[in-house]
Amino acid sequence: MFPRKFLAAAALLAALPAAHAADDLVLDAMQAELARSQSAYFKAKVPAYFIGYRVNDDERVDVNAEFGTLTNSSNYRMRTLSVELRTGNYAFDNTHATQSPSGTPGYARGNNVQRIGIDNDERSLRAEIWSATDGAYWQAVEDLEKAKADAAVSTAAEDKSDDFTREGKLELVEPALDFAIDAELWRAKVKKYSAPFRKDAKIYFARAGLSVARTTRWLVNSEGTRVRHAELTYLLDVRAATKADDGMDLPGMVRFVASKPDALPDDEAVLKAVEGLMADLKALREAPVVDAYAGPAILENRAAGVFFHEVVGHRLEAHRLRDENDAQTLKKKLGERILPASISVTFDPTRSDFAGQALMGGYAADDDGVRARPVPVIEHGVLKSFLLGRTPVEGFPKSNGHGRSQPGYRPVARQSNMLVAVDAPVGYDELKQRLLAEIAQQGKPWGLIIRDLDGGYTETARQGTGGAKLLPTMVYRLYADGHEELVRGVDLVGTPLTMLAELEAADGRYGVFHGWCGAESGFVPVSTVAPDLLIRRIEVQRKPKSQDRPPLLPAPSTEASK
Repeated sequence: MFPRKFLAAAALLAALPAAHAADDLVLDAMQAELARSQSAYFKAKVPAYFIGYRVNDDERVDVNAEFGTLTNSSNYRMRTLSVELRTGNYAFDNTHATQSPSGTPGYARGNNVQRIGIDNDERSLRAEIWSATDGAYWQAVEDLEKAKADAAVSTAAEDKSDDFTREGKLELVEPALDFAIDAELWRAKVKKYSAPFRKDAKIYFARAGLSVARTTRWLVNSEGTRVRHAELTYLLDVRAATKADDGMDLPGMVRFVASKPDALPDDEAVLKAVEGLMADLKALREAPVVDAYAGPAILENRAAGVFFHEVVGHRLEAHRLRDENDAQTLKKKLGERILPASISVTFDPTRSDFAGQALMGGYAADDDGVRARPVPVIEHGVLKSFLLGRTPVEGFPKSNGHGRSQPGYRPVARQSNMLVAVDAPVGYDELKQRLLAEIAQQGKPWGLIIRDLDGGYTETARQGTGGAKLLPTMVYRLYADGHEELVRGVDLVGTPLTMLAELEAADGRYGVFHGWCGAESGFVPVSTVAPDLLIRRIEVQRKPKSQDRPPLLPAPSTEASK
């Protein structure tokens, strides 16, 4: 969902060592500099009241092939230092409603971030922390003066909460994670997985790739927190795209996520998924285009996962409830029913898998150094809570372990593993019968079944529409006589309260959607577990169409094979 640049390497190591040679060298260096910094900056003319250091060590191995040919075999590693230094006090500090030139709230900007060396040289690491801390201090002093000046001429904020939560110290030092891959084996595998696409001359893009990502995160702060947390993810993606005769681009993807290599599917299962993807793309080229439509639909589970993530999840991230430029859709809905009484929603970063599938949104401690915990946000349809980092909001003075960020950003409240549960679910066949009944009741010639999506996005700012857009890839018309027809060319659009009010029923057939979510604090990995949904009324509009025509010549590999 988002691009990254990787450093090329001539060959991959079969096994990569842990992210640090000496178990606690990084933590000890951070702790030593923290003590020195507290002795100076806490006693300065404009004193600091909080100092936190976070070091992220990110390693990634990538092996990619296109149409049976290896295109990338690389190993990437980067270590980043983030300094969070606050002046003022918990009630009012240098992050208070400041605005950057781009309009990004001050709480989302990195206080001081820099790339640092990957060698475990204690003296070098301490020197880098020392230098970054001094820069962070003077920036915080300047920001505090700006915040005071802004507050003196601005209208009073609706939410009078403190700027920073008070949290207890956390001691959490997890074991390091080692990983190994057979580089030659995976080069051969991704070539094998991408080769079948050569059989279809109208598929213009086809890639299979394995990414192994390991993150080790160290965190210390002046409240006594000391954390070392490690995450490891194996991600196998197969992506392809074709083009219809009218120029419409038609993408498709299958994704497998695991926490260890032997949990990835075998060749037979992957190649079966590849054949299914090829068949879908061929069928999409021949499918009719759907015009704008409003009526009943079923969102099958992975599509429902994107629906919940975009329509519900982003409006539960509590830091926006303090931003008076945000629509704050659910701010006044606490204690009200916003979903059917049969549906509950919990965010659980402590959950590592669902029904044997690894989940991407898990962690033991968040990027603020607060222990992860399950957070029931909607119980039997009633809104009970929000997701919180260390930016408190009215009625919620403490974090619930959801302060997350990409290195280089200050953590804010973000989604983790979203689990949608249904009490007494109906079966899928009954859900389909209820869709047919809605079609008849609304006098529609057909309804829609959305089986898969490529992703989506949402708008929460007041100056925008406040709507969400989902990007379906596999959509079927269900006619009154029960037969289905594949169609193409639609985007699902709508505003959240309207969309949620039309949610009618759900079954017990769960699926998992994995992705990277982008917001104010960068991109973070998430997963959503959701059932199939029946929605009484959705709205779809025509998808944008490329003006590029399909190639005049077939792919050369096809001609050469004849």
